[in-house]
Amino acid sequence: MLSLAARPLAINPLSTGGYPLLGLVLLAIGGGLLWRSRRPGNESRREERLGGIAFAVLGGVITIVGLIAVAAD
Repeated sequence: MLSLAARPLAINPLSTGGYPLLGLVLLAIGGGLLWRSRRPGNESRREERLGGIAFAVLGGVITIVGLIAVAAD
């Protein structure tokens, strides 16, 4: 029987070793946003600080989980 439910498939799925690198890139983006939020006279300081914190936390979590996955593999 034909299933009408769509199954998402990645064209090129990320390998296990790619997750720590992805996390480090997100961590770098978060650090850059935090650095930009410290400039005086910046009108979007609050938004950049919140975005930087979110990217840094997400990047840190993905990096740690990716390193655990690499060690377990």
